Amino acid sequence: MPSNKIAFQGEPGAYSEEALFLLAPDAESQPHREFRDVAQAVLDRRAHYGLLPIENSLVGSIATNFDLIAESGLAIVGEVVSAVHHCLLGVPGAARAALRRVLSHPVALAQCERFLRELSGVEVVAFYDTAGAAAEVARRHDASLAAVAGALAARRYGLDVVAERIEDEPHNQTRFLLVARDATAPPPDVPAKTTLRLKLPHRPGTLARALAPFAEAGLNLTKLESRPDRSTPWEYLFYLDVEARADEPAMRAARAALAAQGAVITLLGEYARFAPRA
Repeated sequence: MPSNKIAFQGEPGAYSEEALFLLAPDAESQPHREFRDVAQAVLDRRAHYGLLPIENSLVGSIATNFDLIAESGLAIVGEVVSAVHHCLLGVPGAARAALRRVLSHPVALAQCERFLRELSGVEVVAFYDTAGAAAEVARRHDASLAAVAGALAARRYGLDVVAERIEDEPHNQTRFLLVARDATAPPPDVPAKTTLRLKLPHRPGTLARALAPFAEAGLNLTKLESRPDRSTPWEYLFYLDVEARADEPAMRAARAALAAQGAVITLLGEYARFAPRA
């Protein structure tokens, strides 16, 4: 596992930082405001790696991060799936009955809708970031103000966990990709994935023909995502995650078949496949 400086998006205590420490407990975390800032920190060698969320089990893909990885030229070198457990955080000694306002990112608030509805007389206020909301509660030191954020944010800002695991769905998980300037092959004794980007000829049936070689080779596609091709209006690029190594015979055969069809193939990374964390 990497143990150097890893850039992430969000304030200290964000869910991305929680995932970062699952992947590399000894890493030095480096917060950034935007996803693009994370990529740039890696490109500028201010960070050894960057950690980018790519999809959530409830909300779906953060598809723009596929584009960011491809356009930046960074390589995917790792993956981690982290459980998202929301907490209600308040200043030390805060009581649920005294709360009047709750701050958090709109997605986090939506994922805790049932719990928040049960807080009588409490105003729910959208904020730019979950950990940023926790920092704001700590800054104001107001017992009537709370944040929805993670347990790491509570520790970061000296807040109490007023209620834990308040999310509506207990199986809320986010998948993150670790990116670096240079590609690295995963160890030979661990399961691996390969992520590809395809630009296909703009003809009827092209996508069906492009997927056929993977099925014929017995390769499992775990994700297929379409994104607009910015260079050509109303044409699309396709991102594929395949449970295989880039250089194994079945993958080489599938890629050769795609090339013969006129596909432009970009290898975005080959990396170890990690199991979800509870």
